[in-house]
Amino acid sequence: MKKIVLLLLTILTVNTFANDYKIFDPKRDSIWLPYTYVINGTFDVIQNPYWFSQDDYSKKMTEAWNRVREPDRNIKRDGGYKKLIQDEVFSSRVVPNIGLHFIGGSYDTVHLREYFEHHGYPMPDVWAFLFTYAAHMGNEALETSHHEISSHDHIADLYIFDLAAFIMSYNESYMNFLLDDMEVKAWHFQPIWSLKSDDFFNAGLSYVTRPKFLQFNDGKMKPFIYFGMQNIAGLSYLYQEDRVVSLGGGMSLTDPLEQKGRFVVSIFHESNGELDGSLFINGSEDMSWRLNLYPNLLKYKDVDPGFIIGNKRGGGISLGLTVNMPFGLGTDHL
Repeated sequence: MKKIVLLLLTILTVNTFANDYKIFDPKRDSIWLPYTYVINGTFDVIQNPYWFSQDDYSKKMTEAWNRVREPDRNIKRDGGYKKLIQDEVFSSRVVPNIGLHFIGGSYDTVHLREYFEHHGYPMPDVWAFLFTYAAHMGNEALETSHHEISSHDHIADLYIFDLAAFIMSYNESYMNFLLDDMEVKAWHFQPIWSLKSDDFFNAGLSYVTRPKFLQFNDGKMKPFIYFGMQNIAGLSYLYQEDRVVSLGGGMSLTDPLEQKGRFVVSIFHESNGELDGSLFINGSEDMSWRLNLYPNLLKYKDVDPGFIIGNKRGGGISLGLTVNMPFGLGTDHL
C-alpha cells in the first residue's frame, strides 16, 4: 500500500496535458461536468433494474465501504485470491472491468483533469482523482444490491482496474492510441431526477470506439462499438461534412456477471464531432424505447438544454429536461 501511495504522489506532481487539451472543450463542456459525471457514474447500474436498486443508498455505501476497507481480509473471506483472479480477470466479468473501468476510466480521468486545469483549480490531478473515485465508489455501493456481487468485484474495480486507469491516463502513448487510433469518445446519458419517485433515471456512462484500421470508403464508413450497460456494434456513415448517422444492434444487460441481456437496436446522430441525439429500442432501464436529445442539437446562445423521453415496458412515459444544471428534472412514470 505504501508503494501505491508513493506512486500516486509522484504521478500527481506531473502535469502531462497542461495547455494541450485532448478531450475537454471549454466551448462545449458544461461548468457542471464533474458533478454530472459523478451522478452518471454512481447510478450507471440502475440501467439494470432486475439486479440493482438505488433504494437505501446510505446503507449500501456503508456496506461497500466495509467490503473494500480491508481488502486482504475480505478477499480471503469471499474465497481467496485465486477465486478473485478467476472471476474478475479470467471470466466474462473482465469485459466491463476493461471497458468501463479501465478504458472508460482513463478517458474520463483525462477529461476531468483538463476541466480542472482550465478552471484554474490547484492540483487538478487530485480533483480528477477524487471525482472519478467518488463515481466509482457510488457505483460499487449500488452494486451491493445483488447477492451475487461479493467484495471481489468491488476490490478488483477500485484497487486494480480503476487504479490502473488513473495511472495510464498519464501515459501519452496509451491515451493517443485510445483517442486517435481507436477514436474513443464518451457518450454518457443525461441524468434526470424524478419529481415523482425521488430517484434518478436516464443516468449512465457509455463509450464508443471506431478503430481507424476498420474504416473504409475514405473514412466515410466506420464500424463502431458502443459499450457500457448496453453493448452494441454497428456502422457509422458520414453522409455530409461533419454529419454522421450510426445504426447498431446488440445487448442490453440484464445479467452483468454472465453478460446476458435482451436485444437492443440503436440510432445515433452527430454533428461537428458531437452527439446530437440517440434512440434506443428495447434498451436498458426497462424502456421499450428512449430518445435523448443533447445540448449540441438544442443549444441556443448560453442555454444548453437536453431532453429525454421514453416509454417504460408495460406502460408509462419517462420525461425529463435539463437546462444548464448538473442534472435535469422530470418524471420516470407519467
